[in-house]
Amino acid sequence: MNYYVGIDLGGTNVRIAKVDDEGRIMQDVIAPSHGLEGPEVIEENILKLLEQFDLSDVKSIGLAIPGPVDGEKNVITMATNIPGCENYPFADNMEKVTGIPVFLDNDANAAGLAEAVLGAGRGYHEIYYLTHSTGIGGALVIGGKVVSGHKGYAGEVANVIVDPEAKQYPVYAHLNRGGVETVASGTAMGLIGKELIGDEADSARKVFVLASEGNEIAKAIVDKMSKDFATCLAAISAICAPDAFVIGGGCSHSSALYFEKLKEYFRSMAHEGMRDIPILKAQLSEPGVLGAAMIGKSHLG
Repeated sequence: MNYYVGIDLGGTNVRIAKVDDEGRIMQDVIAPSHGLEGPEVIEENILKLLEQFDLSDVKSIGLAIPGPVDGEKNVITMATNIPGCENYPFADNMEKVTGIPVFLDNDANAAGLAEAVLGAGRGYHEIYYLTHSTGIGGALVIGGKVVSGHKGYAGEVANVIVDPEAKQYPVYAHLNRGGVETVASGTAMGLIGKELIGDEADSARKVFVLASEGNEIAKAIVDKMSKDFATCLAAISAICAPDAFVIGGGCSHSSALYFEKLKEYFRSMAHEGMRDIPILKAQLSEPGVLGAAMIGKSHLG
């Protein structure tokens, strides 16, 4: 049996797990990440936590980062949630200390990799994973390997325009007007809900609850979100033609309220040869740390 360590680094917490080939967690720890205190503090904290683990039989260490990663240089290129970490040599430094190969990737890519090889996408060759939560991110996984693309941006669909006439909220000034994240993410649903209904609909969760209770405006918000999200999926299918889509993230917990609409809209827009692509709900409860562990495994083959 082979073992891999996954490190899921966030702005608030870091989780580290030792995982076997089948994705079973053998040991794990969660602790504050000190994400606002700079890369040296973050690194020192991680190395201290790793001292709790037996690394003698570990093949690789994978570090899932909240931001795009340059796969060739093995560094993070944009670090909004962990400021100051751009181009910091986490991988090189940790390899020197542990003597184990260390690989970095974006956290959405890690979650997508986990779902592709261990979760809902298991058994499919090509998976397109989307996280539908505060924002909307994506990952293309082919043959158990993430396609990183130019500077690690492959799969990041937030800026794909699905409604060019949509209102642009200030929080989305960095994205295209009508980009899918600006109209279909959980944050967008909360902004739209607050504007059209009030404070009782200022989050996606509240909008979904109101829709389930029959509120017509909330139902219309969910319907519009489903159509916009499906527009994005149809565009992805025309380019990648994945064997399956896997949808994770906080909004997917309300899948019963919008997945059927999402599928109907997708079938109405996708090329006839791709209308049968399944849209699956993510299965894993811990995709971040499992995916981080699988990063190294995917690189080593």
